[in-house]
This record gives sequence, structure tokens and C-alpha cells, in this order.
Amino acid sequence: MGAILWPFLIYWVAMFVACYTVLEVGQYQLYDEVTSKSALKVTAGSFLLAVLLTWLRPAFETMFTSDIAWTALQMLVWSGVFILIFQFQPVHGAVLATLTMLVVSGLATMGVESLTTPRPTLPTLQSLRTSRAVRQPVGPMAVPKGAPSAIKK
Repeated sequence: MGAILWPFLIYWVAMFVACYTVLEVGQYQLYDEVTSKSALKVTAGSFLLAVLLTWLRPAFETMFTSDIAWTALQMLVWSGVFILIFQFQPVHGAVLATLTMLVVSGLATMGVESLTTPRPTLPTLQSLRTSRAVRQPVGPMAVPKGAPSAIKK
């Protein structure tokens, strides 16, 4: 349950902040006013985008190579959210949605991976107290009988 809940919450917070910023700034710059109840619209839209991102987990490494079909699907959903829920004009919504998706979805996935991936355990205090030889022998130490020894006594 926690393997899905925590990534979803992280995605939702990231999407809410990014979409709220894009909605406020974008609509003010493009239309000189922001639509009413924008916080509710952003909450609903970011919820849908967080569900999509939790399901897909897009990464910058695979967005344009092996997962290009999922990236195209994601672009369509983001454009729909920006046009239908956030009430941008179709061209403005598609462009802003695509640009926001390309930047924010990969960054949010990096945040999810860094916060949910278990870290390796630290060495114990006892293992730090024991001293180890700095140099180790490269080859075997024992010289077989009958072989000429490089070290003369």
C-alpha cells in the first residue's frame, strides 16, 4: 500500500505546485485574468495527473526512446487537463501542457525515486574501528616448492 501511496502523494504535491504556478501565471499573461475557483480546478487536474504519473512513472532516460508511446498518451492527457479543466484555449493549453509535462514529470519521478528507494545501511561502528591493511597482495603469497624464489635470504 505504501509503495503506491507515497509516490502518489509526492506526485500530487509536485503536480499541484507546478500546475498552480502555470495556471496563475499563464492565464494572467495570456488572458489578463485567472478563471474563478482556480485552486479547485488545480486540485482536480493535479489529482488526475498524479494518478497517471503514479501508473506510468516516466523517466528522462526512457521518455523519448522505449516509452515514446506512453509519452504521447501522457501528452494527450495533459493537454486535455489543461484545455478542459484549467480552461486554456486549445493551442495555448496544448503548448503549455506539453512544455510542463516535459519538465515536471521527469523531475517529479526523480524526486519519487530519491525519496522511496531504500538507502544502503551504514557500516557499523565496530567495523570502522578495525584496521585493515592498506595494501593487499596482488598475487598468491606462497611460492610453490621447487620454484625459484625471487627473495634471497
